[in-house]
Amino acid sequence: MEVLKNKHLTSRSVTYIFAGLILINICANYISGSTGIYAATAFREYDRIDLLSILFVIEPLTRSAALLISGSAGEYFGRKKLYLWSVGAYAFSIFLCALSPDGFLFLIAQGASGFFWGLFFSNVFSILNDVVPEKEYPVRLATLQTVNFSVLIIGPVICGLLTEYWNWRVSLFALCPLFAAGLAFIWFFMPDFNQRKFSEAQYAPQNILKDLQISVLLKHRGFLIVSLITFVFTCITCSGKYIPLYAQTALNSSATISALILLPCNLLGMLTAGLSGWYIKKKGCSKRFMLVMAGAGFMGTLFYAGMIFFTNYSIVILSTAIIGIGLGIYQVAPFAYAQAYMGEQLIAKGTAFIGFIQGAASVLGGVVFSLTIGKGVAFALATTFIYGVVLLWITVFHYKEPAKLNVLHHEPYERQEQ
Repeated sequence: MEVLKNKHLTSRSVTYIFAGLILINICANYISGSTGIYAATAFREYDRIDLLSILFVIEPLTRSAALLISGSAGEYFGRKKLYLWSVGAYAFSIFLCALSPDGFLFLIAQGASGFFWGLFFSNVFSILNDVVPEKEYPVRLATLQTVNFSVLIIGPVICGLLTEYWNWRVSLFALCPLFAAGLAFIWFFMPDFNQRKFSEAQYAPQNILKDLQISVLLKHRGFLIVSLITFVFTCITCSGKYIPLYAQTALNSSATISALILLPCNLLGMLTAGLSGWYIKKKGCSKRFMLVMAGAGFMGTLFYAGMIFFTNYSIVILSTAIIGIGLGIYQVAPFAYAQAYMGEQLIAKGTAFIGFIQGAASVLGGVVFSLTIGKGVAFALATTFIYGVVLLWITVFHYKEPAKLNVLHHEPYERQEQ
């Protein structure tokens, strides 16, 4: 029998809350996976294609800034209240994009959407931790991430069809019913809890920064290493944005074919994300498990380096597919680690910090690509091999396997060296 965490919750309400989270995540991942389609189409319509590269820096930048404060913000205002307001603002900014009369307003609205996305995204993991039975958290998380991957696979196809047969604005307005249903489920079925009381002094900037407890998080050596692994793997994932461009320029692919090249990567990511939850539930974040992720990142970037010498579909598909294996683990393991091995008071801040790390690494990865792409897309992709080497080195020599998965008391354990 499942033991629910809150007396105001029933199994039925948990089901509806989880459904609401899934619906909102479908919208967010549809937008994330389709940005390259509708944004490029919009900027061509505005005759401002020069703004596209700026968008790929501004959006991750605003997102990472929000992710850093999202955990504490959820405790200040209550996770339900923050989630509803930030998702509402996120939806509004996306629909403002669809109504934008020029490229500059589109850029501002899309950048704002990144900030609001950052506020609600990491709180999804905290809400899950609050409402689902503790032992079911890894499985629910894996289910959520599997849905995310599914949307990343089919979302761009749907967006492309809507854009082709109607226009790019319709591809965004089509999300209205999903946003409305998701918000309604959270509004009606999720109780208000987890809001802390704060004095005026605690709202001072220096105290807000202190409340983020970053130094406390990073004193936990295991969490520090997981954060570094997450940062480096995120830099590798930035390559996905440039694979279609490589296919269109180096392989003379059509837009459709260039989009389909990433299909094996996303399918394998979806599969490993689902399996990761079940594995973590039984055995925790073992070193062998983390080595699979690091090994996939290393081997994938090794094949990227080979693109300097070989230009064909096989090496592109093989490299991205291998990275996809690690990608599924990467989407689950860091957040599951924070939930299972950090103290109860640090779970929200831990998941928020992981999200911030992903956002910050996306900015760095985008900047590095923009600096190296002048020598060719193949060269820019090949530079990710450096990330692959660093990722493998950190995991092999510095990641220590937790002694046991303690989901009941959240006490951090690490296996001691003999």
